[in-house]
Amino acid sequence: MVTPEVYGKPTPEAAVRGGRRARLATGAELAFMAQVIVAAAVFLATSGTRDDHGTGFAAGTEVLKVLVGGLPLLLLAGCLHWALFSLPATALARLTGGSRWETARVALCAAAVTAAHSWWVTALWEVPFGRAAAWIAGTGALPLVAAWHARRRSLGWGAMLARIGALTGITLLAALAGAFLQARTGWLAYEPPRLERDQYAGTWVGGGGAHRLRLDGNGGAEAGNLPLEDRSTTLWGACSGTGTWAFEPKDAAGGPGPSGGARDRVTLTIESCGRMLDWRIGGTAGRPELFTVVDASDSRRVITLHRP
Repeated sequence: MVTPEVYGKPTPEAAVRGGRRARLATGAELAFMAQVIVAAAVFLATSGTRDDHGTGFAAGTEVLKVLVGGLPLLLLAGCLHWALFSLPATALARLTGGSRWETARVALCAAAVTAAHSWWVTALWEVPFGRAAAWIAGTGALPLVAAWHARRRSLGWGAMLARIGALTGITLLAALAGAFLQARTGWLAYEPPRLERDQYAGTWVGGGGAHRLRLDGNGGAEAGNLPLEDRSTTLWGACSGTGTWAFEPKDAAGGPGPSGGARDRVTLTIESCGRMLDWRIGGTAGRPELFTVVDASDSRRVITLHRP
C-alpha cells in the first residue's frame, strides 16, 4: 500500500519521479520573469492598435531595448518577487496544515501577503490600497500557480525551466503571428478622432500642468511654456504668449510627416515666439488629445495636451 502524499512531504515514489524533492516555491521566479517577457511581447504585438503619435514602432523598440538591456535586473526582480511574495505565501500555507484544503490555504496566505505588501506600499508612496493590491496580486498569481504545480509534481528547477520555457516560446510565437496578421489585415488598427473646429476651443494642459494652451472660438490663443521648432539643437526651447490659432482638417493638413501623419491639425501663431510646432489630434473620441513631436539628435520626444 502506498502512503499518500502529504503537503510538503512527497512520497518516495514522487521524489524519484521528480528526480529530487520538491523545494518550497520552486519555479516561481521563472514564471515571474516569463510573464514580464510575454507582457512586453504582447505590448509590441499590439502596437498597431494604439496611437504611436507618428513615431512608428519607436515605443515598441524602446520597450524591447529596455527588456534586453535589463535582463540582469529582470533576474533580480524575479528573485525578489520569489523571496517577498511566493516564498512567504507557500511557507505560510505549509505551516498552517497538511494536505487537506491546501489550494484554499495557499490562496488565503497569498491574499494575506498581498494585503501586507499593499499596506506597506500605501504607507510609503500614498498609492490607493485597491490599486496596489490589484498590481501585487496580478503579478503574483501566475508565479504562485507555478510554485504550487512544482510542489504537487515534485519538480525541480530543471523541469520547471523546461516547462515554463516551452510555454513562453509558444506564447511568443503566437504574439508574433498576431502582430503579423494585425499588420496585414489592419484589424483593430488605430484611427485618430475627428473633431469639429469648435470642439478644439477650451483649455488644454500637459506635463502635469507644465504646458498649457487656451484656444477660444474666435481664433485667439494663449500659450504657456509650449515648445518651439528648433531643429539645429538637441535642446528644445519653450515660449509663452498670446496670438492666434488656425484649424486645418485632415485633408488639408498634409500627408505623413514628423507630427503624426494625415490628421487634423492646429497651427499656432504666437507673438514674439517665432516658429511654433504644429499640434495634431490624437487619443480617442472620448478623451482627445493634442500632441507634437520634438526632434532631438538621437530621439523624438512626444508632448501631449489634454483637457483638464
